[in-house]
Order: sequence, then C-alpha cells, then structure tokens
Amino acid sequence: MELHQQPANADAEISLLDLLVTLADNAKLLIFGPLAVGLVALAITFVLPERFESVAILQAEPVTASLIVTAAVLDPAAASLGLAQNHSIEDAREALRARVKTASGRTDKLLTITVSGATPSQAQDAAKAVLEATYAQSRPTGATKARLEAQLLDSKNRLESAQIAGNTVRAIFDNTYVAAKVLKAGVADLPRDYAELLNAISVAQAQVLLVEAQLEGLTDSQLVQPLTLPEKAVSPKKGLITVGATLASGFLLLLFVFVRNSLRRAEADPASAAKLARIRRALSFQAKTKPA
Repeated sequence: MELHQQPANADAEISLLDLLVTLADNAKLLIFGPLAVGLVALAITFVLPERFESVAILQAEPVTASLIVTAAVLDPAAASLGLAQNHSIEDAREALRARVKTASGRTDKLLTITVSGATPSQAQDAAKAVLEATYAQSRPTGATKARLEAQLLDSKNRLESAQIAGNTVRAIFDNTYVAAKVLKAGVADLPRDYAELLNAISVAQAQVLLVEAQLEGLTDSQLVQPLTLPEKAVSPKKGLITVGATLASGFLLLLFVFVRNSLRRAEADPASAAKLARIRRALSFQAKTKPA
C-alpha cells in the first residue's frame, strides 16, 4: 500500500515544485508587467475626456419621465443650448437624449433627472434647459386650457357659495336667541348642516387648488432638490480602470507563462513533440491554401 502511494506523493511534490520554479523564473514579468500596464492605463485616463453630472429631484407624476425624453422637450432644450446650430435638429436631439437620464421612485412621486456635460457648468446649463422645456410642455394649451379655466371658475363659485352658507349658519350659532328659536321650531338640524357645509368647503378648496396646479403645470416649486453644480467628474473612473487593467494583464501574463512552459515541456517529450509538429504542419498547410 505504501509503495503505491509514494509515486503519487512524489508526482504532487514535483508538480508543486515545477509550479514554484515557473513562477520564480518569470517573477519579474509577472510583477513589473501588470504594474507597467496599470501605469499606462492610468496615464490614458488623464487623456480621456471627463464627464460631469448635474442632478435635480422633482416631485412629479411618473409620466413626466417619459415626457422629458420626447422631441417636445428635447428640441427646444437643444435649440436653447445652441446644439442645433452646426447639426440637424434630429442629431442635436439624439445627442442631448444620450446625456439625459431619469429615474422614478416606486413608492413616491419623486423624479430624479440627471444630465451630463463636459464641464460642471455645461452639465448644469443643460439640465436647466431640459427642466425649463419640461415646465413649458407641462402647461395645458388650447381646448384643454379653456376647459380647465371654466372648471376653475365653476369650482371657485361653488367654494364661494359654500363659504357664504357656512358663514350664515355660523352667525345663527353665534346668536343664542336665534339659534334657540330655530332649534325649537325644528326647521333645521344646525349641527349636521354646519358639518356638511364645512365638508363642502373643504372639497371645493381642494378642487380649486387641483385645477390651479393643472393650469400652472410644473414649476420650480416642485423641486425637492435644485440643480446641483458638480465638483467631481463621474468618469473616467481612474482608480477602477487602473486596478482593472493591472489585474487583467496579470492574469493574462500568468496564463501566457504557464502555456509557454507547457509547450516547452511538450517539445522536450518525443511523443508530444511529434504531435506539435503535426499541428504546425496542419496550420502551415491551411495558411498556404488560404486564398489571398
């Protein structure tokens, strides 16, 4: 039993030693190679153009997120930024759309608008133009505006009538003698009527506020977070690119070292060398017969 186990342990020991020898022989390549690649990647990140993002959070309906990326908003925004001077309006629209990102909250009506630019001021100016175009587009026009104005007038009349009736009932309450006469006559249930009038006033006030908000559209008053002026670039991410390039090149160099070592061992073995020769001849034949 012990005689059969010794070769296996010896093979394992030899394989481990071969691995360590291979790593030791190529230590400089495996250490300085990835470091050099990382330094080159870091140098490249300083040449790449920076990108800044201006962010605003708006309290609005989720449909506003879809409105922002439409031509109705992007075209006037691109025109105000001067993007359509040297390009067609479609190209300017697509260029601006690529710089705009929106995200709607699932549980609240908060819409996050992110607009990027080559400089902090450029990002903030672009975000401001998009917001202003969104505000303008959210305001009703034409028949919709006329309908809302008529609805607002009717709601205000209802509110005024309810307030007059409420003041009348309250005046009766304030006059103890008149209130006693009315209650004794049984012609009205003043407490119940007054409660209903208060509810009607509340409903009418809410309706007036709702219609006024629809006519006004979106404004800066709905901004939960005003437009930010970014201080740091969001890209390129110098640290991430440098570390990623270093690790990737280290892995590739390690793979290259082991493959090269395996090929050298195969060439030293007569059987493996014959197989490698056949592979080279096959590849050489294919290269010759490949049409020019």
